[in-house]
Amino acid sequence: MSGEPQPLTPDMLVHSAGSLAIVVGIISLTGIVFLVAMFICFAKSLQSLGATFGMINDICVALQYLLTIPIALALAQVLRPYNPAWIRFGTILGILMMLIITGAQLALVLGLVAFEQEVVWVTPAMILGVGTWLMITGVVSRATGSLPHSVLMSSLAVPYLGYPVWAFWLGWHLVGW
Repeated sequence: MSGEPQPLTPDMLVHSAGSLAIVVGIISLTGIVFLVAMFICFAKSLQSLGATFGMINDICVALQYLLTIPIALALAQVLRPYNPAWIRFGTILGILMMLIITGAQLALVLGLVAFEQEVVWVTPAMILGVGTWLMITGVVSRATGSLPHSVLMSSLAVPYLGYPVWAFWLGWHLVGW
């Protein structure tokens, strides 16, 4: 065995993306728990605690989308042969929107912008930008036959609350690829 690093093979890339998707699912689910806790605290007039839980959710959202970028790149590599133009478009749009979401969430956490400013950027970036990427990869994945129910699972991920379901599903499939 030589001391040279071994190149990353396509299978290793897919398996790594699968493991990362599971981590993203855990982070996303954690964020949702803190989001629900935030709303409960606000309803019970526990504003300070609610704000703290909201900040933890914001951090989770930033991490969730930042860590989805390598997953998007791995999916692009696997799916590009099936529909190069759509995968290129969806991946570029999705990653750009993931960066916007991450930046806006971090700006909110750091107190550089108010929630009212941040939400104007994050909501369309999540729904339209990342949502478009999710749907394109779902449709192309369905055409390959390698990811069953990919359109349904991608649809679940578009609204924030369904993201962990998609991430766990994708991770499970990619790890077993």
